[in-house]
Amino acid sequence: MFAIFHGIFNRVLFCLVLLLTNHAFAAAQVAANEDGADKEGNCLAINQDYTGIEQRIADGRYRYARPVPEGQLPEFSYQDEAGFDLYLKYAAKLIEAGNPRAKRPCPVFTETYSLLAAQNNWPGTPEVSRLVAPFELRQDKPGKAILLIHGLTDSPFMFHDLAHFYYQQGFTVRTLLLPGHGTAASDLLDVELGQWQQAADYGISRMLTDFDQVYLGGFSTGGALILDYLLRQNAADDRIKGVFMWSPASKAYSGLAWLAQYLDYLPMLDWLDLDADIDFAKYESFPYNAAAQVNRLMQHLAKTTPANKSKLKNIPLFVVASEHDRTIDTRATLDIIGWWQQGDKAEPATLMYFGDKQTAADKLPPSVTLVVPECRKNQACSHIADIAHTAPVNAPDNPHYGLTALYRNCTHYLSDPQRYRLCKTSGQVILGEKTEENLNGELPLQRLTFNPYYRQMLDLMRQFMADTASGIGK
Repeated sequence: MFAIFHGIFNRVLFCLVLLLTNHAFAAAQVAANEDGADKEGNCLAINQDYTGIEQRIADGRYRYARPVPEGQLPEFSYQDEAGFDLYLKYAAKLIEAGNPRAKRPCPVFTETYSLLAAQNNWPGTPEVSRLVAPFELRQDKPGKAILLIHGLTDSPFMFHDLAHFYYQQGFTVRTLLLPGHGTAASDLLDVELGQWQQAADYGISRMLTDFDQVYLGGFSTGGALILDYLLRQNAADDRIKGVFMWSPASKAYSGLAWLAQYLDYLPMLDWLDLDADIDFAKYESFPYNAAAQVNRLMQHLAKTTPANKSKLKNIPLFVVASEHDRTIDTRATLDIIGWWQQGDKAEPATLMYFGDKQTAADKLPPSVTLVVPECRKNQACSHIADIAHTAPVNAPDNPHYGLTALYRNCTHYLSDPQRYRLCKTSGQVILGEKTEENLNGELPLQRLTFNPYYRQMLDLMRQFMADTASGIGK
């Protein structure tokens, strides 16, 4: 999801300077975005080249989508009758057309990619385009299935770990690519909330057409879009057996989030963050428009009437949230769980909570199963300050976002070049969320991108699915 707005005015001048630099590099951007023009090797090499990272911040070559001649950009109708296979082909063409690194080799080997390669006769070494594309892991026999929707600035790669887990449980797994994603951050400059809603509506409706037992899962903005869909229906669909949400977008942590829609109108002020965009699976640069659109979504959800809320009690809910989240105000997430569970006959609800147990318990009805994991000595979690918004869906051994992976999330230091460099290169860092305490620590903060309690989360998810499958609460 989007970066917090704390300290927003201190960053405006920094972004303006970079924007002026970008205009000087405009011709170079177009040339660099052409296949073969960039000789950096595979998608991971730049993580160890700090000079190259600085250059990418300055020239923005990964920030801008490749230009496509008018009329040649792939299109998709998002009509319910359009098969999911057609949607996957459309998305693949869209990524190949606009992503400046689409064909770059990317040796990030996940179990999900291995399954997809076997099912689709893909080559052994992935390309960027295939790692960020939406996908379907098909079971031999159609039965239960789950649709997973990523967050703002993310891609379906965020679900490679969880997709493999669900597949092992016998699910057909599908993912969506939200409009404006999978190519370059510049494609978020003009995207609108209605486009995301249209894509989510198609994906969910198509699931209900193709399968009898459907689960829905969303990370951050993806979770909010699922909630938005459910609230717009006349009644809960019996085929939806449960909903999973990780760090759901409920309310922006910063009280300045409402400014995004107004700052977006200012000339020469399109970007909140201008980073190097070396993360092949997620945009690092961030437009004000993207923040404005997701804020519109969250404000819309906040205005939901009690009558609409009451429909949700018939749908089992599983949520993972962190008290320390600095993108989303987790108190608003607790409120959503509370009104989701209103009534005497609500379906099962489970919350895995990273924070003070009593704080969460005070805001939740007793019907919610509340689990706060404990960290034992000598476990990975013992070296982590707290759980970030960006952490829940990735396993500690994720080859791109895990504990020993090369990539480091350091965008929070963009206006402080010295700390940014240390975050990217230092052998000692704080792993955690962008809290004031962590940012002011002696060591630089590397924002946490994996869940140290991932295995415990999977155990809870197995139990939740067993409970919902057996009809507890009916």
